[in-house]
Amino acid sequence: MSTTSDSGERCLKLKGYVGFDRIATQYVTRAVKEGFSFNILCIGETGIGKSTLMDTLFNTSFHLKSSSHHEDKVNLVKSTVDLYENSVHLKLTIVETAGFGDQINKENSYEPIAKYIDEQFEAYAQQELNLNRNIRQLDDSRIHVCLYFICPTGHSLKTLDLETMRALDHKINIIPVIAKADTISKNELLEFKKRIMSDLISNNVNIYQFPINDYDLSISTANANANV
Repeated sequence: MSTTSDSGERCLKLKGYVGFDRIATQYVTRAVKEGFSFNILCIGETGIGKSTLMDTLFNTSFHLKSSSHHEDKVNLVKSTVDLYENSVHLKLTIVETAGFGDQINKENSYEPIAKYIDEQFEAYAQQELNLNRNIRQLDDSRIHVCLYFICPTGHSLKTLDLETMRALDHKINIIPVIAKADTISKNELLEFKKRIMSDLISNNVNIYQFPINDYDLSISTANANANV
């Protein structure tokens, strides 16, 4: 809506408050309107429960075919679904590793996975370098997080697990997940977690560290100062 001042200048009447502190709200509003893309890489041996957990976690079916134990190499299988919740659109892609750990020689099992991750980053970079690019229409196929499924042996991490995570930890965020954890007792699970963390630290494997809430951090700091 516009009006004209006494000097003849055209004045624009704002419908609401305008200021730099509104930038965050405007960004969130635009992001919600455009939707989000999220890509998850699931690494684990055949039959460990990767597809079942994903279907249960997102209450949908990704229609991922179960692979046999006779794969001669590691193949990456991708499935994408569109999820809607409270008018928010999420394009969710699950990438699974079929045949991982099934070969007799497991020395280079992680190479197809590392190659796939690098290819997705390169493809996205090429889209950004395009002179006629449209940021809103970029196909983001980059892996955002890796769920690494660990067999519930109760002992320690396998050499294959350590080598794979060590080869990928500088490329993506890795979150270790103990598969079928309900098959072992609580005490065994706690001891297994301790062994896993000890193996990761001793082998210099970096995993994703969940952020600490600022409020919880301030409370912990205050309590620590009070106890000094």
